[in-house]
Amino acid sequence: MPSNGQSHHAAMASVFQFPLVVVDFEATALTLESYPIEVGVARAVNSADPVSSWSALIVPDPTWNVSAQWDPDAERVHGISRWELRSGTSARDVMTALNAWAGDVDIVWCDGGRYDASWLRTLAEAACVEPNFALGDLSAVLAANYNRCDSYLEFISRSAAPHRAGPDAERICRALMLLAPG
Repeated sequence: MPSNGQSHHAAMASVFQFPLVVVDFEATALTLESYPIEVGVARAVNSADPVSSWSALIVPDPTWNVSAQWDPDAERVHGISRWELRSGTSARDVMTALNAWAGDVDIVWCDGGRYDASWLRTLAEAACVEPNFALGDLSAVLAANYNRCDSYLEFISRSAAPHRAGPDAERICRALMLLAPG
């Protein structure tokens, strides 16, 4: 929250600093008991350079009961079949890559709040690799500053969500760039 006469926009700019890193997940269902099946990460070093991104399908960990948590409606949204996951990347390799993409950034942003937090935790546990970053709840920050997030909301409303983790992370990152200082 702004203090000492600081504007809301300045408060938002102090939260969203370059480099910006955003993570997004696709999952077996939209429940806290579901499993991550795809992860995407996007990174913006500054406002002048292009956003870089990476994504990977995740091979389900043997301890995950994917069949019990597979929602056909979720599959229709993201278009990822259980069969495709066989050619994915191991949880360990995915967590190692996520940590590398985060680099020295303390906060990696997400728009899925507790769902993304649950899927990151599930992925990290399966990988036996802890994230080297905290997950920032973009929705909570924007809700607390709703009167200053018009540019973000306009960008998001003009660009359709592909519902694939990499392109979704890149889309969110590009929108966040509008809120970060120069």
